[in-house]
Amino acid sequence: MQLLTIDIGGSTALFEIEVQGRTEQYKIATGEHFTVKQLNQQIAELEADYGLVDYQLGIAVPGLVKNQTLVSCKVSPKLNGLCLAQLDTKAKRAIIHNDIDAGMLVLCNAKNDCELLLMSGMGIGMSIAIKGQLFTGAAGVAGELGHCRVISESGEYSLEQLASGESIRRGGLKSPQELYRAGSYLGMGLAWSVNLFNPNRIWLAGPMMNNHDYHRGCVDSLKQLALTAPMSDVNIARVDDMETLVCRGLQVLLRQQ
Repeated sequence: MQLLTIDIGGSTALFEIEVQGRTEQYKIATGEHFTVKQLNQQIAELEADYGLVDYQLGIAVPGLVKNQTLVSCKVSPKLNGLCLAQLDTKAKRAIIHNDIDAGMLVLCNAKNDCELLLMSGMGIGMSIAIKGQLFTGAAGVAGELGHCRVISESGEYSLEQLASGESIRRGGLKSPQELYRAGSYLGMGLAWSVNLFNPNRIWLAGPMMNNHDYHRGCVDSLKQLALTAPMSDVNIARVDDMETLVCRGLQVLLRQQ
């Protein structure tokens, strides 16, 4: 089976090509000016280079995905509206999926009643799994933690405005104290999720979690603000093999369906 999986991030996209039992990777820059036309150009080049015909294609995007359509993406706004009909490809089958939900498919375990995957990079998002199955809600967009509102001493903001990598970059936050504080806001939001879902396991992932002060602020705040009863059941784990996580999740989806 020939597979092409694409993890489109806020600054780069990872292409994984699986052909004849071997896997190869290819990266390109993305960002706010990345377009559907550029995506199709990259797919066409890889189809030509690797002889991909009647293969399976999986694309993961950061943002709200409903019925395989990208409804809203802040980090790559020119991809908004991306749907299967816009793909110019030789694939016999293609899927468009939320990136964090794809990643959760690699991590979740049916033995756990509930698991949460928190991703903190350019933006903030969360995936929920119940007994090894994704919980995506009535419209398929559950887990938008970054859009929850927080009252701070400076006013009312979304978690993304206070704790995302993009907000930290724009605000010029660099000191250990500033990064700890940003992480603590995220921990506050995560505490709400623990109180609501009573998970067995929380996975912390994304580039921001590689910063010691940010990570510490998140975990400290979570432990301080979540109710003791649900928090006592939680195992907190880091996702260390992040680079290929989403592509591996897309492969799970393509093989399942």
